[in-house]
Amino acid sequence: MHRFLRFNSKEDFKIKIAIVVVLYNKEINESATIRTLVEKGLNNVYLTIHNNGPKNIAAPTEFLELLSLRCIVVNVENCIENKPLSNLYNDFIESHADFDKFILLDDDSEITQSFMDSIEKDDYDLEIPKIVSRVDNQVYYPISNGHVITDDCFLDVQGTSSIGSGLLFTKRLVNVFSKHNLKLFDENYALYGVDVSLFRRMWNLNRKGEVFKLKTSSSILHSLSRAEGQESAFRSNERLIDYAITARRYPTPRLYASFLKRGLKQLVGMRFREFFQMCGYFISGVHPRSKMWDK
Repeated sequence: MHRFLRFNSKEDFKIKIAIVVVLYNKEINESATIRTLVEKGLNNVYLTIHNNGPKNIAAPTEFLELLSLRCIVVNVENCIENKPLSNLYNDFIESHADFDKFILLDDDSEITQSFMDSIEKDDYDLEIPKIVSRVDNQVYYPISNGHVITDDCFLDVQGTSSIGSGLLFTKRLVNVFSKHNLKLFDENYALYGVDVSLFRRMWNLNRKGEVFKLKTSSSILHSLSRAEGQESAFRSNERLIDYAITARRYPTPRLYASFLKRGLKQLVGMRFREFFQMCGYFISGVHPRSKMWDK
């Protein structure tokens, strides 16, 4: 039988792992991520539950008592203005600067035992779990040089990317970015593109000689829009914004050519609104919500 002690704040004991779970339009007890974290025996961490709206929430007393028994300090943040994910992640990292490991999670992932096991390992700077779709049980991420990675292995920095949920990284990674006066996530993005901006920045730092140990040795189950049928108009527009910002902020000849091709396709299809939107996002180089947040 495990024996747990009670603590009331993060100052009461040395916690090395900080986790943020980002909720949107959910109560705490509706989050698959939080439910499965608890079911898998999460303990001895500092857990931030960031509610990104649209209304305030509160943690049930019995939930707090349960986590207290497991030496889990819980902080519920209500931010009903729907804070851009890039700012949210960077602020979370900055406010836990003395921690050794950081974990980013959304609200609808199912945590596996392999993911819990990876938290205890120390042979990586960035652990990238395999993202398995709940719909077809197929692995969709990580991607390395155009190929979906399904086996446990270390990954090349160049050409590797994934989605943000489940990323587990160490203080060393944060310190390398800090040495170059960089935040991990590009705050010109708000939703789509936030996760890939981390990898793009790692690619650039790697070209400057920085070495990172990337590994995939775990998996989580996740809801993926690309595996669940047709995309909503909102998501399509968000991807368009991501595409335009990336062409502006991380230009390559190939990306420019693709951007121009996409613009011509919009014109030929007489989708003039989308065309002018795309051009506007490219010129500004920043997501409208990120621009408002900076004000």
